[in-house]
Amino acid sequence: MHYRHYITISSVRVEVFPLNWMQCSLVDELEKERIFYRRKFSGVLTFSADDFDLFFIAETINPCEDLIYEIEQKDSGADTYHEYWTGHFSTTDGNFDLDRCLFQITPKPYDNYYNFDLYGEAPVDIFDATPVVTTNTVNQAYDRNRWLIDVIELLVEEIYSGATVTSWFLNNSENPVIMGPNQYRYLTIAQKSDIKRPNSSNPATIALLSFNELMHMLKMFNLWWTFDGTTVRIEHYDYWQGLEGVDLRTQKISEKQNKYNYKKEDMPYYENFQFMEAEDTNYYKHWISYEDPCVNRALSFEYLIRVTTDLSYIEKCVEDSEGLGLISNISDEGFVILANFLFDGDYHVYYGTSYNNEVASYNFPCSWSYLLRAFHLHGRILLDGYINGSVISFISTIKTKIQQIKAIICFEDNYEPNQYITTELGEDWFGGEKGYVQAATIKPSGQVDFTLGYGPDKDTEVVMPTRPKSLHCEIDEGGGTVTSTLSEPNIYDTFYWIWWNEDTCQEIEIPAGELRQVDSIDEVDPITDIKFNVLDPSLDFWNFIYNDNETWAECSDLDCGGGVPPPAIPSAPTLNSVNQGSPCGPIEVSWSAVAGATYYQIWRKPDGEMFDDYGWIDVSYTNSHDDYEAGVTDLTEFFYKIKACNISGCSGFSNALSEVSDCTE
Repeated sequence: MHYRHYITISSVRVEVFPLNWMQCSLVDELEKERIFYRRKFSGVLTFSADDFDLFFIAETINPCEDLIYEIEQKDSGADTYHEYWTGHFSTTDGNFDLDRCLFQITPKPYDNYYNFDLYGEAPVDIFDATPVVTTNTVNQAYDRNRWLIDVIELLVEEIYSGATVTSWFLNNSENPVIMGPNQYRYLTIAQKSDIKRPNSSNPATIALLSFNELMHMLKMFNLWWTFDGTTVRIEHYDYWQGLEGVDLRTQKISEKQNKYNYKKEDMPYYENFQFMEAEDTNYYKHWISYEDPCVNRALSFEYLIRVTTDLSYIEKCVEDSEGLGLISNISDEGFVILANFLFDGDYHVYYGTSYNNEVASYNFPCSWSYLLRAFHLHGRILLDGYINGSVISFISTIKTKIQQIKAIICFEDNYEPNQYITTELGEDWFGGEKGYVQAATIKPSGQVDFTLGYGPDKDTEVVMPTRPKSLHCEIDEGGGTVTSTLSEPNIYDTFYWIWWNEDTCQEIEIPAGELRQVDSIDEVDPITDIKFNVLDPSLDFWNFIYNDNETWAECSDLDCGGGVPPPAIPSAPTLNSVNQGSPCGPIEVSWSAVAGATYYQIWRKPDGEMFDDYGWIDVSYTNSHDDYEAGVTDLTEFFYKIKACNISGCSGFSNALSEVSDCTE
C-alpha cells in the first residue's frame, strides 16, 4: 500500500516524508461515555532533512500555529489517492533534536469533533435561547422556560456555526422507543430558581450550561449523540445498535481466533441514578443491581446530575402550608426539566402516577421509576437484574466479552467502527452475537488488530410494566369549569359522571386519544355534596384523582349516569398507501377513517422482532402512522394491515400493502 503525507502551514500545503510511518498506526477508539469513535494516531512520527527545516521555521515564526497533517492512500488498481486520515498539531506538541536535525510528533485527530474538543466545556448562557415558554400546573403558570431542543441548538451553534440538530426522540409525535404519543416531544428546561420563585420580580438573569453537561443530563433518557460534520444527532441507545459491517469469517487470518475474556472493570454491582432534590420515592435515588457473581461487587456506577424533576415537591415547598420553612429544602442552583403536552394552544406539565406508589405527581414521565423502565432496559451489565430490588429482565447489555482478532481491511471494504462485525466466535459460540469494536489498530500494511466486545441483545420492543393510569378531575366552582386530564391517552372514549345534587348529574365524555378537556359546569343550584361515578368500562384499571389527591365520594349508576350502550364493532378500514418519502425516513402508512373507531391497530410483517409474520406493532388515534423502525432497515419489504377498534372490539384486517425500505445514506 502506498501513502502520501502533507503538512499545511499558513495555508501552504507541502508534501513531507516521515521516516517511520510504516511503524505507526491509526487506532479507532470508542470515546469514554460516548457512542461515537475517534480515529487517533498511535506512534511517534520522525521528520528529518528538509522536513526538519520546515518545522523549525514554523517553530521560529509561530510555535503555536495549528498545523494540519494529511495522509492519503493510493486507490487499488489506479493512480489516484483518497483521504486516509487528517490530524493536527503545533510544534509545541513535539520534540526537536537540534544535534541530529530531527523533529518528532504524535498528531491529534482533526475530525468532525475537533470543535467539540475545543468548546464542549465552554459555558453558554441558555437564556439566549428563544422563545421563552410558559407551561402550567393547576397551581402555577411557569413562564420562564426554554425549549430543551432550542437550548441544544444554541449550544451546538456556539461550537459549530451552521450545524443543525436532529432527534426522533425529542421531535417525533410518536416515541421511537416505547411507541405511543411522545411524552418527551415538548421538554422544557429552566433555571431552578425561576421554578422555585415563579412570580418573582427579580428573576434569574443568567443560566450557564455547557454542551457537554447538557449531553450528560440527557443520559437520564439514555440518549447519546454523534456529529457527522453538519448535523448533531441525538437518539436513544438502541438507535445506535445493529448497523451491519464486515464479515471476518471469510478471511484466513481471522480463523481460529476464538479466545475471549471478560472486562470486569466495566461490570459494576450497582448503577446508581440520582437527581438533586426529591421527596416522592418515584424521583428519589434509584439503583440497578445484579446478583450474578459475574459482576464486580467492589464497583459501582454513579449518575448524578444538576437537575430536579420532582415538580410537585417544589410546589409543596413553595406553598409550605404549615410554615415549616420548606422553601430552604430547594436550592437555587441547577435546572428543572419538565415533560409537557399541548392542549388548545397551551402547554401543561404531565400529571399522573408512576411505579413506586399510587400518588399522582407533576412531571411523572421524568421520574426515575418511569425512566429506568422505559429507556434503561438497554445497555445494562447483565440481562437479569433489579430496579430498586424489583426483579427486571433487561433487553440488551454492554459488550463485556472481549476478543482479540486480526483481519485485513481494504478501503473498498467500507469498514466503519460503529458497525457490528460478524465473526466465527460470535456465530458459532455465542449464538449469533455480533462483535462491536472497542478498539481497532489499523496498520499501514492493511492489517487491523481488532478488540471486539460481545454481549446479548434480545432485540425486542420495550413493554412497559403495568402501572396505574390516572384521570385527574379539577373542579373550579368559581370559574365554572371541570378540567379532566389523563396521564396518557385512553384508547376508548372515556366517560364519567359528576353528581352535583339530587337533581343534577353531569356526563363528561373525553374522546379517545385526548389528554385534556375543559367542560363548563352545568347550571347547578345549589352544589351540595359532590360525588363521582367512575364505573364505566372505559375507566377500568384507571385511578381517579380529585383536585390534587383530595378525598372524594363515589356514587353508582343508580344515583348518577352510567348505562352508555356499547358501540358496534367498527368495519374494516381500507389501506390507501404505504410509502417511504426519503432514504432512512419513516415508512408512511395511511388508511380510510372508519365511523365508530376510537383507535387503530397497525400490523406489520416482519413484526416488531423482525420475525417473518404479521405482528401488532403500534396504535394510532388517527388514520395514519409513521414507521421509523422500518425506515432505518435497509432493503426489506414490509407489509402492513390495519384493524379498526373500539371498546367493543376490533374489525377484521384491511387489505395489505407493502414497501421496500431504503436506508443507504
